[in-house]
Amino acid sequence: MPRVAAGKPSEKPSHRLSISLSAENHAELAQIAEKNKVSIAWVVREAVERLLQDELPLFHVRRPQ
Repeated sequence: MPRVAAGKPSEKPSHRLSISLSAENHAELAQIAEKNKVSIAWVVREAVERLLQDELPLFHVRRPQ
């Protein structure tokens, strides 16, 4: 079921996922996040967005934010 973060009004509901990563992958994500002063979750969301755009560029519909 879509969720909206508590206290943050949002027009687009989000879906929560739970994933398992190797220690190496987690460490790399943590380094990227720290370097860019963002959360690991942000890095993962950005990576997913880029993958979807690269895989289906003609069909990917980006909604205005």
